[in-house]
Amino acid sequence: VDVVVALHACGALSDVALGHAAREGAGFVICPCCFRSNPQLRVALPAPSLKDDIELVTVDEWLHVESAAYESLKQLAELQGDIGMSSTAMHSICGLRARAVQRSWQNSRWRPEVQISTKIKSFPIGFSTRNLCLVGEFEAK
Repeated sequence: VDVVVALHACGALSDVALGHAAREGAGFVICPCCFRSNPQLRVALPAPSLKDDIELVTVDEWLHVESAAYESLKQLAELQGDIGMSSTAMHSICGLRARAVQRSWQNSRWRPEVQISTKIKSFPIGFSTRNLCLVGEFEAK
């Protein structure tokens, strides 16, 4: 896998796609939306003790965030009528996700000579209020 692309990746599906990219050593473009959807999904990460095995973790574990705090942040991201607050919460969640990818990449067995650069990009809100994308690209160390 060279690139993982997920458009309209509802809720935890964004985290599953990012975990897949980190686990496979792939670049990515992930466009999240609907932050409270798919809470039952788990992120598959390389198992720390087994070379070719995976472990399934909750999104909270993947993001290293307390459940109650993350639930509040997701509620704010879905807030209707306050685009400023909603945008700040969405950007915060994307920041948590970008950091989770960085952590996973640093702990992976993939290409030690490169690092993954993770960026949060936006496009005009006139197209969608869910106007953020997470982009991961490879860079030489």
